[in-house]
Amino acid sequence: MGKVPRDIQRMGLLVGIFCILLGPSWVSASSPKPVSTDNLLVITVATKETEGYKRFIRTAKYFNYTVKFDICHSLVLSPANDVIDALLPPSCPYSYDVIFAGSPLELLKKFILFNHKVVFAAEGFIWPDEALADKYPPVRNGKRYLNSGGFIGYAPVINDIVQQWKFKDDDDDQLFYTKIYLSPKLREKYKMTLDHQSTIFQNLNGALDEVVIKFEKGKARIRNIAQDTLPVIIHGNGPTKLQLNYLGNYIPNAWNHETGCGICDEDLLDLTQLQDEDYPQVLIAVFILQPTPFLPEFLERLAALEYPLEQRSLFIYNKEVYHEKHIQTFWEEHQEDFYSIKIVGPEEELTEGEARDMGM
Repeated sequence: MGKVPRDIQRMGLLVGIFCILLGPSWVSASSPKPVSTDNLLVITVATKETEGYKRFIRTAKYFNYTVKFDICHSLVLSPANDVIDALLPPSCPYSYDVIFAGSPLELLKKFILFNHKVVFAAEGFIWPDEALADKYPPVRNGKRYLNSGGFIGYAPVINDIVQQWKFKDDDDDQLFYTKIYLSPKLREKYKMTLDHQSTIFQNLNGALDEVVIKFEKGKARIRNIAQDTLPVIIHGNGPTKLQLNYLGNYIPNAWNHETGCGICDEDLLDLTQLQDEDYPQVLIAVFILQPTPFLPEFLERLAALEYPLEQRSLFIYNKEVYHEKHIQTFWEEHQEDFYSIKIVGPEEELTEGEARDMGM
């Protein structure tokens, strides 16, 4: 692992998925000057422009974070490539399962209150070595174990830590950081602590029942009701990707009560200049798994969509005998409104998975 460039070493903070680097304008909690975010830098890694990547970028732009990416050395969005390689072990975490829920200023203020030089996220499960559980310092309240999916600290301190990486590229970085944290000598040397109460980092794995959506002043964020905190960064670690998707439908500005959908007009295709035959072919798939209110009205709205009839097809999987009459009526009235209609009823006895495969 290379050395951190001198201009980076002079800066101040670093965060796990992100490296938050702060320059000379940053001040401590004891200073009478306000906290500055001028030199705040978020560094992360991605290999593809997935939906998770786009979601991460959207939330970062909403709060005006400065983000530097290294996308597997093939698509470089900034000249900070050397910084990423220097500051993060090769097995560093990715940004796909992360959402920003608060501003850079809020993030820095909360970090200052920890009065430590490095703060790691915490979780309720120990990974990857359960034998180390007894070596963790006791915790009166909150999560006990280190999670390396998110961390924040002064860049020179983080640099000193990661220079100790002597392992293979695919070795476990969480175990690397855990062993350093569990050493009382190193923990004191680097002034390390964990975010036990999800003040900054909210890991979702094992904590889904602690998280609720809070709507306020035209935006949404999450609240940890167990700790009464408003985390700044949400991490869908482990098997919580679906829940992260759900939260991402609202946070921070995807939808709220006042303005409705805040992102529905993004990445739209302009079809106004196309002839009907040039429109993309689309398939609408409907899966009816239980008695559903207003199903006839829903189906009528499908037929009323403003889209060329020859370019749209419909697939309906219905598991409920009760709705067979509704679907039959719809087919009789609108079979000519689609290029093709395929209907699979309860008599087929397909599982939901088989039906979805058929739809695909």
